[in-house]
Amino acid sequence: MVVDHAVCIDESDNSAIVSNLAAEHVAELQAICVALTWGAQLFDSAGELFEGEPDSNFEPFLLVIDKPASADSTVQLLTNRAFSKLLLEGHEASIWKVAQIECTLFTGTRVIAPWSVNHVAEIAEVTKSPRALVKEFGGERKVPEDVRPWLVKAQPENFDDPSTQVWVRASSIALIRCLPSEIDAETEALKFRGPPRLAIPEFDAEKDSLDPETYKTLVDAVTWVFENQREAEMRHVLLAAEIARSGSTIQSAGAFLKQNLADAWESAKIAYEMAVAETGRDTLKVLSDLRKAVTEETAKLSDMGRQLNAAVAAALATGIGLMAARVATNAPPLLIAVVMGVVAIYIATVIHSGVQFMRLQRQLREDWQQRLYRFLPETEYEKMVVKPTRHAETAFTWTAWLGGIAVVVLTVACVFWAFKNEVKTPDNTKETISEPSPHRDPQDLDQTRDGMSHNKPPTAVVPADSAGHPTDTFLAQPATGAAKTDAPMPTPPPLTEP
Repeated sequence: MVVDHAVCIDESDNSAIVSNLAAEHVAELQAICVALTWGAQLFDSAGELFEGEPDSNFEPFLLVIDKPASADSTVQLLTNRAFSKLLLEGHEASIWKVAQIECTLFTGTRVIAPWSVNHVAEIAEVTKSPRALVKEFGGERKVPEDVRPWLVKAQPENFDDPSTQVWVRASSIALIRCLPSEIDAETEALKFRGPPRLAIPEFDAEKDSLDPETYKTLVDAVTWVFENQREAEMRHVLLAAEIARSGSTIQSAGAFLKQNLADAWESAKIAYEMAVAETGRDTLKVLSDLRKAVTEETAKLSDMGRQLNAAVAAALATGIGLMAARVATNAPPLLIAVVMGVVAIYIATVIHSGVQFMRLQRQLREDWQQRLYRFLPETEYEKMVVKPTRHAETAFTWTAWLGGIAVVVLTVACVFWAFKNEVKTPDNTKETISEPSPHRDPQDLDQTRDGMSHNKPPTAVVPADSAGHPTDTFLAQPATGAAKTDAPMPTPPPLTEP
């Protein structure tokens, strides 16, 4: 009726509106609706509800057919025209039931099947949006926002079937617009940067349809570009550059893709493998540098922990020494407090420098992760970087807390001991001179008492006569150490007991 009699059909989710109908066509459609037990309402040319047998005097008629109720996330289409229109406009339903299609199409977000076939749609993972890779300068966006609804998982069966061709033309337009570097705002030509630069005319699906092999290559190439969200940009650039290098005499977009798309895709895959190999070497180098940085950071924290342990041990030894000095020598309390305060400040400085180092390294890791190591998954980065540094930071933190608490407690105890415990020393005793022993030699006693003698022998006073000669009754006794004379000395009389 559409082809032969210019009948117009418009569909919505719940109804189908058939306009410009002749009376004989109305009767035929009403009979079909009765057989399907579908409701239908007929309106004449004046737009009024018409009841009874159709009369040619009220032509053209408009018939509103009520579709059966559909399940959730399901849309039911009677005609290929409605199918084509809905493909261009888009619909949020995940299951599309098309009355005239003979095969089932599984895409990344929806299933297209006949009315009698029931399937469950499997939603693929989110990919990078083609609009982020293809530049457009017009007011209306032509590039699809999501490529998943246009990527079929298998080659369509009955490729030449009219309903299948509706899908092939719509998906070809959407997928071809995902290939270029930009789309011209005026002519809608597809531009590839290259070098050299290349421009392909807009693809006309009605005049320039794709054959099954070219369509399969197009689907596979676009799937390869967008299968990895992280690498989609690099793959898109490589494929666009290879298509530009294949530039030659261009008659139409379909003919150009049929001649060059397969070879350009193979070249893009080779270039990608080479880039991956080069990136792999760079990645190994970056990972090696990362391992070195993590090792140095953990070693630095370990050294700082050992230095802190040594400083705390020295502080404890100093505090105990000050307390011992206070007990033994009655050192000034203020001096002890000042020395212990200096030691505590030194320990606090060491702990503060370690904490600042940890904070700085943590901030640097957060800042540089997205710039240098974003190719690493979160789990791998957690295992290789975060966990080792966290263990080193935990060890230093425990050392700092325990050492700091020990030094603080010792400082308080030392200051309290210095000011609250004053030690008294015994008074100095007067020196006494011991009496000479009765068994000591009187000559030695004389030498001891005469401190100014300087070991000189004492001189004996000898009585003399008028001529100056010594008397016979008394002879002078020479002192100890005096020189002996040649004259014989008379022997003194022996001492007798009283």
